[in-house]
Amino acid sequence: MDRPSVLSRRRFLSLAGFGSLTLAACTQAPPDPVNAAGPPRRGGSIVFARIADAVEVKLDPVRMQDNEAIWVASNLFERLYRATPDGGTEPCLATGHILSPDQRTWTFQLRKDVRFSDGSPLTSADVKFSLDRNTSSDGAGANDYVNVSIDRVEAPNPETVVITTKYPTELFGILSHYANGIVPRDFGGRAHDEFFDRPVGTGPFVLERWDVGQQMALVRNPFHWRPGKPYLDRILLTVVHDDNTRMLQLRGRQVDVVEAPPWAQLKDLMRQPGIRIQLSPSTLTDYLALNLRVPPLDHPQARLAISLAIDRAALVQAALFGNGQAAGSLMSPSWPDYDASITPPVRDIGAAKAALANAGRPNGFELTHYVNSGDTVQAAAAQIIQRNLEEIGIRMRIEQYDHNTLEALAGQRQFQMYQTNVSLDIMDPYENIPFLLDPAVGSVAAEMNYHDPEVLEWCRQAEQTTDPAVRTQAYHQIQRRVHRDNPLIPLYYAPFAYATSDRLQGFAVPPTGDYRLEEVWLAS
Repeated sequence: MDRPSVLSRRRFLSLAGFGSLTLAACTQAPPDPVNAAGPPRRGGSIVFARIADAVEVKLDPVRMQDNEAIWVASNLFERLYRATPDGGTEPCLATGHILSPDQRTWTFQLRKDVRFSDGSPLTSADVKFSLDRNTSSDGAGANDYVNVSIDRVEAPNPETVVITTKYPTELFGILSHYANGIVPRDFGGRAHDEFFDRPVGTGPFVLERWDVGQQMALVRNPFHWRPGKPYLDRILLTVVHDDNTRMLQLRGRQVDVVEAPPWAQLKDLMRQPGIRIQLSPSTLTDYLALNLRVPPLDHPQARLAISLAIDRAALVQAALFGNGQAAGSLMSPSWPDYDASITPPVRDIGAAKAALANAGRPNGFELTHYVNSGDTVQAAAAQIIQRNLEEIGIRMRIEQYDHNTLEALAGQRQFQMYQTNVSLDIMDPYENIPFLLDPAVGSVAAEMNYHDPEVLEWCRQAEQTTDPAVRTQAYHQIQRRVHRDNPLIPLYYAPFAYATSDRLQGFAVPPTGDYRLEEVWLAS
């Protein structure tokens, strides 16, 4: 599901440019959509160099698992709601809602005059079909957990959608999830694979062609409902794995946007004329996953010793070249209900040694740490952690595996410790908290063998309410328990990093990462 892999939606490799939240030494403010370049201009095309192609065979929102697919699909398929750059949600295909007194029935009015990219009108039947696909997991299964709280979806008239939930719960995050992207009812009469070869959505762009492993071409949706948008006529998304090649293409003005510029090159790039560096707050947290089946990792004091020994500031400097923030909570500051009172543990070798003694291991122990091969950020972090742990008597071996092998080892519980990360696709912690901490539904919790009945109760409280105060209290309690017991050990928070040409305007990335290309335009 989301074990370490290239840009998988919840856990993905910290390749080159995906790093931290606090915009430290190497930071430029993102360009303002309306700035010295004048008002937005319509027309033109851009080249967008990405580090990888979408893993998916088809761009079906319900089946997606990797960010490269998700971030493209967000420009093809829209949802009833969507995330905003400031970390909230806003109506998209819906104009608003009415909530019943028992807080279980949500009535949404659809935006008028919305058409799919083939010109057919959007109706509530299309919404029902799309949400039902993900609720039933019929033909899908990858994201059926998203709609678990939905009891039924009804379409009483073409402009109205009524969603009844099993219990009171917050729906805005769920309805903004990429898996709930709206497609025509019954795929417009086409078979599934045929439809997603040439998908139809209400988004600002249409998939013109996809040369798998090489490039995707998106063109303007002529029926898009936002007046005057998208600004661009065409976007070519190329796959350029090599960091240096992407940078050379940007310097040579062969591309307009580069995904994941290497941390080591950011300062130099900032001095280059015609280039902007954009670091956007993300929901990304890097952490160590521990196998609590393996002694002495089953002892909270042994885990505390590891946490207290790690020099998180050194990790940020060495692995991210200062573009990061040491982590205290498993939730990053961009997550809703982040508990700012939880600060990163202060490195304390004496206290770490005392914790080891309390765990019955005063002379330390041997530990194997897995990292993704080819991930320079993880490799740098692992070397620092290795030196840190050596100071308290923990002899850590570093073993590198390709992501498929590491995924298999994690799934089979054949590991002691590995570094991975988590991020949100929606501005709702419930997307990933059970995934991390509930072994019944979350692969990470099952892999780690972590089970805390109070944490599970707090998860239930957070899900089954529409009261923001109740949700906040529950998530704060969860964060504090994890901070105390260290079933996983947060390391640092990371931003989304992009480098762009100075002619590119309006490129903004929300904390969920799914950039909105309808806002992008080219200065003359």
